[in-house]
Parts: sequence; structure tokens; C-alpha cells
Amino acid sequence: MAIMPMSEFDRFMILFDRLYDFTETYVYKTPEDKYDWKPVEGPGVSFGDRLDDVTIKSLHIHLTVSEDGFVRSICEIEEGNEIPLPINKQLSKKLDNGDFITLGRELHTNCMQMLKRLTPEEISRTVWFQGCEYSVMGFLWALYAHYAYHLGNIDTYMRQGDMKPTAFFNFTKPTMA
Repeated sequence: MAIMPMSEFDRFMILFDRLYDFTETYVYKTPEDKYDWKPVEGPGVSFGDRLDDVTIKSLHIHLTVSEDGFVRSICEIEEGNEIPLPINKQLSKKLDNGDFITLGRELHTNCMQMLKRLTPEEISRTVWFQGCEYSVMGFLWALYAHYAYHLGNIDTYMRQGDMKPTAFFNFTKPTMA
């Protein structure tokens, strides 16, 4: 069966949703007693400037809070404006104190619905983030890269903790973009 050509945005939506599913699968495969496990303690363990306590749970929370903040900004931003850092301490705390996987899924589902309402004109807008100029579409790919980067961190933790992560590219849905 041939895969029909599609827009870049449609391709992004499929691939980003699959990447979220894949990340969530890794977290589901993590035993609960390993959610807050750290393979190495110390200042050398850093997966970004804004993460202080790096664990599989904290990485998943960071990703879902970031996704929520970035998508809300993308949907509301005007041409040429700056996307703020997606810091939401209240939402992070809610996820940390609750069922972070289920709540993360709800956030992702909501974000996907918000993104589906974007028009081609909105996707083409120019925006700024941390001194760099993007189209909204370009920034969405940066969001994808952010997930992929931290999925690699989660994979590393799982391997160091002998948790046997899933082999990458084994997506559960048969049709790819």
C-alpha cells in the first residue's frame, strides 16, 4: 500500500502523536518503584538547564507541561511575538502529586485538538523563541525534537536501570506519515 503525499503539518501531527505514544509506552514499562530512580547522583547528570531533579517521572512531567505551554502559546501568539518558556509550577505539581501518566495523556489529547484547529495562515506565522526566529511549523518540529531528546534520556535511564526499553521504530500504529 502506497503512502499518499500529505502536508507537512499533517505529517507532523501523525509523527508527533506517535512519538508521544512511544514516550508514554516507555513510562508504562517503567516499574513504579523506578519512577524516581536516578542512575547517578551529582552535578554531571543534566538533561537541560531547567530540570533539577532528573528522573523518568520528572522527564515525562517536563515533556507534558512543556507541550501544554508551547501549544497554548502557538495557538494564541501573534505574528512576530516571542513564545515564553512553558513554566507552569501549578500544573507540574498537579502531575507530580497525581496520576501523571493519565493526566499527561489528557494534556496531550487536548494539545492535539488545539493544534488541529490551526489554519495554514497561523502555521505560517513567524515567531521567536530564545532569540531564534521560527515559523510556527518550524517551532512544532522543535517541539518534536524536544520530545525525541528527552525520550533518549528516558531510554538511557531505563537501560542503566535494566528496565529493557522498547526498540525504537516499533510504533504500534501500522500507517506512518
